[in-house]
Amino acid sequence: MNGFGLDGKLFRGLTKAGDFIILGFLTVLFCIPVVTIGGALTAAFYSAVKLVKDEESYVFKDFMKSFKMNFLQGLFVELILAGLGIFLFLDLRAAAHWAFVQGSAVGMIFMYAILGIMLVWAAVLLYSFAMLSRYDNNALVTIKNSLFMCVHHLPQTIIMMIATYGFIYFSIEYWTAFIVTIPLMLYIDGFVFSKIFKNLEKEIAERKAETESIEASGEKVETESIEVSDEKEETEEQ
Repeated sequence: MNGFGLDGKLFRGLTKAGDFIILGFLTVLFCIPVVTIGGALTAAFYSAVKLVKDEESYVFKDFMKSFKMNFLQGLFVELILAGLGIFLFLDLRAAAHWAFVQGSAVGMIFMYAILGIMLVWAAVLLYSFAMLSRYDNNALVTIKNSLFMCVHHLPQTIIMMIATYGFIYFSIEYWTAFIVTIPLMLYIDGFVFSKIFKNLEKEIAERKAETESIEASGEKVETESIEVSDEKEETEEQ
C-alpha cells in the first residue's frame, strides 16, 4: 500500500509526469514568438535536468528563472544557428538542383556533403541550448563546446537526435500529440544530458586536481578547452 501513498512510487511518478507535461506546455508557449525560442529551449533543458535528477523544484519557477537569465545569450545562439541553418538549406537546394536538374555527379557529391554537415548542425543545435542552460559562456564558445560534446558523446547524440527530431516531426504531423510527445522528448533529453554533464564534470574535476598537482611540482601543463569552476559550473575557452 505504501506505493499508493503520498510518498509512494506511483504518486511520485504521476507527479513527475505532470511536471513534464507542464514543462512541455511552457516550452511550446514560449517558443511561439520565435525570437524567444533560444531562451525557451534553454529553460526547458534546465528544468528537465532538474526534474530527472529529482531535485526539489517548481517547474514554472525554474523555467522562468532560467529563461530570464539566459534570454539574451539564447537569442544570440539562436540567431547564429538559424543563420547557419538558412545558409545550409540554400546550399542544399542549389546542390540538389545541380545534381538532379543538370544531372551533375559533382552536384550529387556536394549535396550529400551538405546533408552530412546539416546533421552535425542539428546535433550542435540540440546540445547548444542544453550547454547554455548549465554553463556560463558566450554564444560562440557555447557552440564550439557543443560541437565537441556532440562528437565526443556520439551514441548519446544519435539517441537524442532520433527521439527529439522524431517527436518534433510527429508533433507537426499530429499537433494534438504534443501534450505527450514534447514531455517525452524533454524527459529523454534531460535524462541523457544529466548523465553527460555528470561525467563531464567528474572528468574535469579529475583533470583539475591532476593539473594542480603537476603545477605544484613545477612542471609545465597543457590547458583544457572546457573547464568547470568550484563556485559556479561554467565552461571557459582557454
